[in-house]
Amino acid sequence: MTRKAITAIAGFALLFGVSACGGSSDDKAAAPTDSSATAPATAAGGEVTIKTFAFQPKPLKVKAGDTVNWTNADDILHTVTGGTRGNPDGTFDEKLDGVGSKAMFTFADAGTFAYHCSIHPGMDATVEVS
Repeated sequence: MTRKAITAIAGFALLFGVSACGGSSDDKAAAPTDSSATAPATAAGGEVTIKTFAFQPKPLKVKAGDTVNWTNADDILHTVTGGTRGNPDGTFDEKLDGVGSKAMFTFADAGTFAYHCSIHPGMDATVEVS
């Protein structure tokens, strides 16, 4: 597939994804694409999949000291950026360039930690650390 075709498909997917979610980055929540998108996960570490312009699951629940692994299942670039949209906190900022790319971060302290994709409005989630 050519770069031009991939760019066109990605643009269409972004346009469709934003319009399907109301198109506003101010929306508090979008309808989940499947039931796993809202089911919290608890494990000795956690796995987040980026699929169809969404972080799944959200929120993710882990314990202090656990490492969270993000895996991009989309064909386009996403970021995993610590903090809220417009207010990144500098804890992590990783680029995941296409299917199978990964990032990880170990959460040492308890709390609720926001993160987002700095490229795509509406891609926001949290990690709840106990």
